[in-house]
Amino acid sequence: MLRGFDTFRKRITLLSGGLLLSLSLVLITSFYQLTSSRLATASGESLVNLSQSISNMLSANLMEREREVVLLSKRTSLYETQDLSGLQYAIDQIKSSYKDYAWIGFANVDGMVLASSNGVLKEADVSQRPWFISGRSGPFIGNVHKALLLENLLPKTKDGSPIRFVDFAAPVIGESGELKGVVATHADWAWVKEVLLSSLTDASKRKNIDIFIIDNEHRVLYPDYHFPNDIEVPKTLPKDGQFKSLLWQDDKEYLTSLVSVRSPESTDLAWQIVVRQPLSIAMSAVNEVHKLLLFFGVFATLLCMLLAYQFAGTLSRPLERLALTAKSIQQGDRKVTFQSDSKLIEVASLSRSLQEMMSSLLMREQSLMQMNVMLETKVKNRTAELEASNRSLEAIARKDPLTHIYNRLALDEALHKEYRQAQESKCPFAVIMTDADHFKRVNDSFGHTVGDLVLQKIAKLLTVQVGDNGVVARFGGEEFTVLLPNMNADEAKNIAEMIREALEKEEMSEGLYVTASFGVAMYEIDDSHYEQVLNRADAALYKAKEQGRNRVVVGA
Repeated sequence: MLRGFDTFRKRITLLSGGLLLSLSLVLITSFYQLTSSRLATASGESLVNLSQSISNMLSANLMEREREVVLLSKRTSLYETQDLSGLQYAIDQIKSSYKDYAWIGFANVDGMVLASSNGVLKEADVSQRPWFISGRSGPFIGNVHKALLLENLLPKTKDGSPIRFVDFAAPVIGESGELKGVVATHADWAWVKEVLLSSLTDASKRKNIDIFIIDNEHRVLYPDYHFPNDIEVPKTLPKDGQFKSLLWQDDKEYLTSLVSVRSPESTDLAWQIVVRQPLSIAMSAVNEVHKLLLFFGVFATLLCMLLAYQFAGTLSRPLERLALTAKSIQQGDRKVTFQSDSKLIEVASLSRSLQEMMSSLLMREQSLMQMNVMLETKVKNRTAELEASNRSLEAIARKDPLTHIYNRLALDEALHKEYRQAQESKCPFAVIMTDADHFKRVNDSFGHTVGDLVLQKIAKLLTVQVGDNGVVARFGGEEFTVLLPNMNADEAKNIAEMIREALEKEEMSEGLYVTASFGVAMYEIDDSHYEQVLNRADAALYKAKEQGRNRVVVGA
């Protein structure tokens, strides 16, 4: 843990600096927590006040729009006559007086529009529209929705965003108390943006304050859903009229407040105003002070460490000189001596002890070096002998002691390797199994000595005939196996015939000739193990024997 601080002087410096730095950090942290808590509270309350102000303005605006449509519905004289020109004039006047009214109209009890601003949707059937259905029974304010019937009749927005409305409707009751119809207005949702912008000062904009309007399901009504990055409001929000720090979808912390919008008594819109400000900006003043205090704390710590370093040097220099002497000895300098001009009794005693120890170690070093040279020589000799023995044993383990060709172990290793290569490269290989015909008669008639000689000559003949084209191994008894890499069935059969003919002509002993049967098999791509090739070659060998011996049979 103290690597790099392994001297007395450095540790004294580290200790004093660490104590002062710890004290500074405790004081700075305490101050930061106190000020940040107070500033967070002040900033949060400011956001709540802003949210409340926006909520009040929005509530007042909603009530004003509702009041206008209710007043229009109570002007019964406009609806009593067959000629609705007076109503049309009043509608046009109201629309021209408030630019955010996208449409104003009156529909009779059957849902047919009889009068409307600029004649838009006149004689259209609106009986299924929510504002008409709800407006028949009393004043109604609808939630934000896209324009449906009016989308293709109104001018497109400048930014290309969909047109959205808030509906205001009220029933028209005749003088005799009967329902005449429903009068309604569609307020362009853009008026909300104007309300919010009027509440934001330049200072608020500089502080990166964002305002959102959400419904009771946390869907963002404002800004429009084409707002950059498709912002989603966190699922857990502060309680009404409160604030707290929240992590938003961009993985940044924001100081967030929430205030519910007070809807008119006719409709519960359940809108909520959410105002957020990046926590880093809200706490920027405290962060600046924090950085300044950290700077002074670090400066004071470094100054204290410098003074401590100078003081500790007067105590540690004699020890450092002894350490340098020991390092020189370690690097091979045997002429230096431990000498100290320090007046400290402890340092002088240590110097003498080290000098005596060095003399003793030098004598032992010479003795150990001589012993080491002897041991290294013995180890090299033993290692060479062991490697030679291992090579000899490895060769013996893979050779047949009688025929001196490969045995079954070496054959299995070669087959396994060739099988893996065939799987990767798709190159074929062949296996030839051969067995001397009536070999038991040779042993019975001429004796086992001659039988062994016959096996040796068969092995030699196979090795000569196959050459570098493959691997020859004794499979067991009088049975031999030939592995032929990268060779097709016709080529393998030709080699087997060539061996059979040569063997038939070879005189094994005076007046003794033998024949052999051959089975040939090819690697197939769906083989799951190399032994399947051996099994097919063995089956082909037995077919050769059944068909009269001294012949070659290629397995299917």
